Amino acid sequence: MTTSGAGWISAVLFVVVLVLASLIGSVRIGEGRIGEAGFTRPPRTAVVLWLLIAVPSLLQIVVPAVLDALERDPDQIRDHQWWRIFTSVAVQDGGLAGTVVNLLVLAWVAPLAVRVWGGVRAVLLFVASQIIFGLFTAFLFPSPGAGNSGATLALAASFAGLVVMQSKDRRVLAASGGIVLAGVLLVVVDDAHGLAVLTGALLGAALATVSPPPGDPPDRARAL
Repeated sequence: MTTSGAGWISAVLFVVVLVLASLIGSVRIGEGRIGEAGFTRPPRTAVVLWLLIAVPSLLQIVVPAVLDALERDPDQIRDHQWWRIFTSVAVQDGGLAGTVVNLLVLAWVAPLAVRVWGGVRAVLLFVASQIIFGLFTAFLFPSPGAGNSGATLALAASFAGLVVMQSKDRRVLAASGGIVLAGVLLVVVDDAHGLAVLTGALLGAALATVSPPPGDPPDRARAL
């Protein structure tokens, strides 16, 4: 398979994960609430999370040294610059187009995740996903880079783990299976984002077990 062919497959699978996660999220928060709460006023926690990623990501466009200082570099991480595992989520290595896409996707996923999980759980999932993805790409599959795509996909995929543990709705269970399958296929085409998707699903299942979101799905639309 050519590199360009694998890239198109990865892009399609990314979209599959996001579409299925959106389906699950809409069901979890209650379809009747979407138009009412609207996604016009995103939860405060989601806005803060987005700004923490967007500000340095946009700053690096005019100050490239920001990327050099924060990106993931396996050699420098091994040389005790461990913070790069965390900070690499706040800068982008995909140029202007990649930056815009990553920020737009986060702007969609973060409010949905906060409404589904609640603010604290959503942030914990995002941070834990970034740490695990950063460790994967720094030590198991060493590669320099930066971007929030891994943590964002993992946050979206966490819905799959949640509904497996809590739901009997065939629609969301089928969507959950589709997310996991997309993650497996990403791994097959040698895309590390597949590990992020699978990690997110596992983290979602674990969190749903030890600290499930409170209340019925419609109630969670009022999360922070």
